[in-house]
Amino acid sequence: MTTAPLLSFDLERTYPVPPERVWAAWTRADLLQRWVCPHPDWRVATCSVDPRQGGGYRVRFGPRPDGDAYRETATFAVFEPVERLVLDVLTSGEDTAQSSRCTVLLLPVEGGTRLELRVEGKSGPQTAEHMRIGWQWCLEGIAEQLDVAA
Repeated sequence: MTTAPLLSFDLERTYPVPPERVWAAWTRADLLQRWVCPHPDWRVATCSVDPRQGGGYRVRFGPRPDGDAYRETATFAVFEPVERLVLDVLTSGEDTAQSSRCTVLLLPVEGGTRLELRVEGKSGPQTAEHMRIGWQWCLEGIAEQLDVAA
């Protein structure tokens, strides 16, 4: 029996703010809920964060008006403040049940912070591509949230 290979992808984005501000976007519920929704026409119904090693976040999101079609639960497998997060993520809902591992690195660069994101464990090319698009929207959402919070 042959199993399909697990797929991964990498994204990066540079933000014109210090690493502490980008870190807060990942570890504070009031900020996370502003960007974590992976589709611009959806909304976040609930969001909570337990910012510590072994903690994580829980989000309900989805199409408007209710915003509760999907649930995402992430556990912080690695929690190195203002430098590195490794999240084990389970996304489930109407038509999916996917798990993945996301590694977030925050690197100080001249004039701001470079975020490097690696997502591993997608079961097929179509799922990986949907997740890649969703994460691109999320990284854009972080940029918008950082502008608002400035």
